[in-house]
Amino acid sequence: MERENGNNGNTVLLTVIGVATLLVALVGATFAYFSATITNDANQSVIISTATPVGLEYISNKSITIDNGIPGATGEGSFTVTNPATSTVAQTYDLDLIIDTNEFTTALHANNTAEDTEKLKDQLELTISATGGTNTPALKQSTFNLTDGTSTTTSYKLVDNQRIEIGETQTYTVNVNFKDLDVSQDSNQGKNFRAHIDISDPVSVR
Repeated sequence: MERENGNNGNTVLLTVIGVATLLVALVGATFAYFSATITNDANQSVIISTATPVGLEYISNKSITIDNGIPGATGEGSFTVTNPATSTVAQTYDLDLIIDTNEFTTALHANNTAEDTEKLKDQLELTISATGGTNTPALKQSTFNLTDGTSTTTSYKLVDNQRIEIGETQTYTVNVNFKDLDVSQDSNQGKNFRAHIDISDPVSVR
């Protein structure tokens, strides 16, 4: 997941020593020469050294698992993103919440009324919060109501081009809540939900 500049780790040395510029113009069969000479007694050197960023560290403290969950069940986990002190530059990265499987539905059970439909839309909720040292992550969205009954992959952008300084650690906390809505939620018995967080697109920045 690391992307480095094409010349990372290389050193480019440019030395200007008495540069002479020769311009040649062709007129018919005759050569005309025009020249200019730069006199540089100091022999000025220009040295460019490219940065070598170290890969960002993504560490999760645990997976969030709710087995045989009933309404009211919750789960919590956290993960960190670190730009190690051994890196030479600040970096940016993206985070996405990827829904792999979502079978939770708003389908009405026999004991539900039509008025319960709106409540059922909010029964599976995921929230995320973030803290940082120098740069607190700017979350694009922090609350997700995930009762959509679709098993196809869906993704949500959490942060985009999030800056992280050398030696900085940014911490994210994720909470999942299968809400007790005080209505029949039997239509979601035996259902499954799976998701993961994806970190990508690390870029070196000034």
